[in-house]
Amino acid sequence: MNSDIDIRRRAIYTGLKPFMEEEQLLDALLHWESHYSTAPRFTLQRFVSELCGEGTLRSRRADVLLSLVQAMSMPSQSLLPAPLQCTGVSPSVSISETMAFEVLMNALMDATNKDQYYSLRLDLLASLDARKMPIQFCHSLTRWLGEKAPLDVTGVGTVLLRAMVSRAYVILCEREGPVIADRILAAAVSRVSLSHPEFNQAIKKLL
Repeated sequence: MNSDIDIRRRAIYTGLKPFMEEEQLLDALLHWESHYSTAPRFTLQRFVSELCGEGTLRSRRADVLLSLVQAMSMPSQSLLPAPLQCTGVSPSVSISETMAFEVLMNALMDATNKDQYYSLRLDLLASLDARKMPIQFCHSLTRWLGEKAPLDVTGVGTVLLRAMVSRAYVILCEREGPVIADRILAAAVSRVSLSHPEFNQAIKKLL
């Protein structure tokens, strides 16, 4: 991992920490990594403008920018350690986990009836936000959900994969209710367990 990017990621995390809950902070870090990690430092103001365009942070834009500028100037030993899940590509993710995710998501689609199948795909597609996830991950999901290409999430961190499985489950719960959603998810997991028992441990990490 590029040490300069790692230090700047920690600075972003440190600067935003006083203003955001952990989940919101994770989204902000993923957005920074996808769009600004290789950009010049002067683009920091644009990043802050996007973060503070609405909601409670809108009135604190100047404070957020000042906090980030100060964090960027801090010595590395004074910065908070950014959690691994804040990186789009986690060094701990295994090939089996990405393959298990691909197999599980396909099995989840196969476990739905025709109406559920199309509504789940459309709702998942509508929920994707390229500003809050790695661009390649978003593009791969978009093409797969549009049935234009096989699903390929090679190199994506476990936390992002788990979040996408969770999102699919929540959509099913909202559409069909928790009983039917549980039944569909259980059917998908059972199908993967029978056809790919080597992924059983990886599937547990995604649920």
